[in-house]
Amino acid sequence: MTQDRSKRAGWRFSFSVLIPVIIAVVVTVGTAAAFVIWSAAKSDDRALARQTKLVSHMLGKEHEYIASEQNDVTSWDDAFFAFDSRPDIEWIDENLGAGFFENHGYNRIYVLDPHLRPVYAMREGGKVAPQTFEADRAAVAALAEKHLSVDGQSAIEAYLNGFAEVPHVTDMAVIDGRPALIGVVPILPEAKDVRIPPRRTFFHVAIRFLDNALAGELMDQYLIEGAHFTSDAEAAAGEASFPLLNQAGETVAYFRWVPDRPGAQILNETMPAMLGALLAGGGIISLLMRGLRRSSAELEAARAEAHHRALHDPLTGLANRAGFQERLTQAIAALRRNRSPVALLALDLDRFKQVNDRLGHEAGDRLLQQVALRLQPLLRDTDTLARLGGDEFAIIQTAIKTVGDCKTLSERIISRIREPFMLEGVDASIGVSIGIAVAGDADNDGEDLTSRADYALYEAKDAGRDRYHVFGERNDGERTIPVPSPANANRVA
Repeated sequence: MTQDRSKRAGWRFSFSVLIPVIIAVVVTVGTAAAFVIWSAAKSDDRALARQTKLVSHMLGKEHEYIASEQNDVTSWDDAFFAFDSRPDIEWIDENLGAGFFENHGYNRIYVLDPHLRPVYAMREGGKVAPQTFEADRAAVAALAEKHLSVDGQSAIEAYLNGFAEVPHVTDMAVIDGRPALIGVVPILPEAKDVRIPPRRTFFHVAIRFLDNALAGELMDQYLIEGAHFTSDAEAAAGEASFPLLNQAGETVAYFRWVPDRPGAQILNETMPAMLGALLAGGGIISLLMRGLRRSSAELEAARAEAHHRALHDPLTGLANRAGFQERLTQAIAALRRNRSPVALLALDLDRFKQVNDRLGHEAGDRLLQQVALRLQPLLRDTDTLARLGGDEFAIIQTAIKTVGDCKTLSERIISRIREPFMLEGVDASIGVSIGIAVAGDADNDGEDLTSRADYALYEAKDAGRDRYHVFGERNDGERTIPVPSPANANRVA
């Protein structure tokens, strides 16, 4: 009585004092932590917004750079007169091709005639056949054709009359599976008194791949960490992403970088102190909770252990007879709900007694354990394997489609058990006889199914052992006793 009263007092103290204190501490710490985390997240969001704006400005500058760098070599009398009669390929290569590559590092350079036919081509600093342009025409032609439009010709005329800058067109596209920045500019003279017949302008094309080399330059110039270009739409954890759109509004690639996170940095710096305070409070509470937690855990563990022992065989770890009966009851209940056939396989080891008598009971126990280990990989996750006692095992198969499923499993079991077992340094050979019974409708209960499986097992042993037999079939495969489910016979037989 005194012990019971002490327990009741302890629980009253827990509910009246300890639990309110725990709730107050948790609420206070949680509120403070939530505020700190929210503030850090807001700071990181503002930093990310600034960096995103910087990235947008930075990538926009790349369009301006390609325009400026092309203008340096194309708005030039020498360049214009290199095409006066027929293109001077040697001069073009030295000044508009290889020289331009050495100074600015563009991956591909083309020169197109007024009809957008290639007269010069360069890739990675080396002159190649002009026809190589055809592989990139789809990405470049649309830009060049803008210069041939009415607006494009008007822009060229405005430049020649001294009213505008050299017209320039840039865009992004995918070339050879890689994102690239493309610039197309007409080759025009510096002198404004030179008259050019309409649609007689040559064009300079510069292509730069958005690759690691460019990303490295941007990191050095703008102090951005982890910058790279990618076509993968899914950003890695901790990365910021900026889509690169072409003039049609389509995403060509993504610029990714590791954003500056000042809020997270502050949080990381203050986290040790916060954790220290939290741990101190938690330590005090844990001292009060330890006794209650230990007793509760021990009680729960003992209950779980007792439940496990009640339903499992201590030798093999499989379900025992009680666990088997529970699973079979569940399977029959599921059969009544969804009419999904259930099969029961009764297994009895052949020649087990001889091995047990010859090598001893300890070897017999190890043999039973090895049998369990061989059977388990042959089953589905939804199947149940049980040891009913001695050398008797049972398998519950749910949701089978035909009796053939049971036969196939039985053949695999027989084949696997026939393989010799190593016991006490000696090969031991046994077999297994299997009786199969199928319940195809809700009229078949577990007890009836077990009886039919046992009867089928008897038939298998009577026919010579080391084989299986299906209840309701003769040994030659013909049916002698119908499965008690005429409506489902074709489905499960």
